[in-house]
Amino acid sequence: MARNTKRRTKPNEQLSPQQQKLFDLLTVVTETAKAKGWQTEITALDKTNFRYATVMVHRVMRGGFGFADVSGLFEITCDQKIKISYQATSFHNYGLADLYDAISNEFWKLPWVKPKQSDKSPVKPQNFIVLQRLIRRFHNIARQLKHRHEDRSTIIIKDEYDVQDLLHSLLRGLYDDVRAEEYCPSYAGSSSKMDFLLKEERVVIETKMTNAKLKDKQVGEQLIIDIKKYQQHPDCGRLICFVYDPNGYLKNPVSLETDLSGMHDKMEVKVIVVSV
Repeated sequence: MARNTKRRTKPNEQLSPQQQKLFDLLTVVTETAKAKGWQTEITALDKTNFRYATVMVHRVMRGGFGFADVSGLFEITCDQKIKISYQATSFHNYGLADLYDAISNEFWKLPWVKPKQSDKSPVKPQNFIVLQRLIRRFHNIARQLKHRHEDRSTIIIKDEYDVQDLLHSLLRGLYDDVRAEEYCPSYAGSSSKMDFLLKEERVVIETKMTNAKLKDKQVGEQLIIDIKKYQQHPDCGRLICFVYDPNGYLKNPVSLETDLSGMHDKMEVKVIVVSV
């Protein structure tokens, strides 16, 4: 099923800069997937302008649920904005989020997509990946806290404030400078506070917890506003929008992640939905 992504060229034939960029991105996706045990196939390739490509990934997972086929599509956009997103194409999506994280880690190693140096402290890609992994495991952490020795009292996640309290504690274990409820510039005539700012990392984290009145449409609308708002913040190089959905209110969490994650002007946005 795997297909070689290296393009064979005739003698003295060279790839154009646009072709090279697209094939660099294809190589990142396919080689990273292969290293993590996935089969890959390029299912679509823009051979005219070399701006778009689609890679299908597949593998058979084995676990407590038995054997399950897991597949997904990774969409590559190589235009004015560079973006790699994914969506599940199978009932199970085990491992796709971790594969996307690994691809993102390699993606930022390409020299032509690295943020330009400026007088601001650059965002550290490796720390950003670690932070994403921590957030993706938030539900596992919250669930483990319920099982204390002799059933002692513990934090129970009932609303967004509980999410922020637990996440704040976890961030303190990783970073020295964690600023909660920092004011951000006025947007649309009103000012607000951000949930967390990692000053040195230049990362802002916004948290949301779904409920009966906060589902797909409402969450999406709020995230769009947050993204516009933080584009004006001088300390925000990357924005993580963490959506905690422990009761399964979201109908399509993967779409929420892929539609809004990516580069917005000069700010990278990563939407992480933890849906149970």
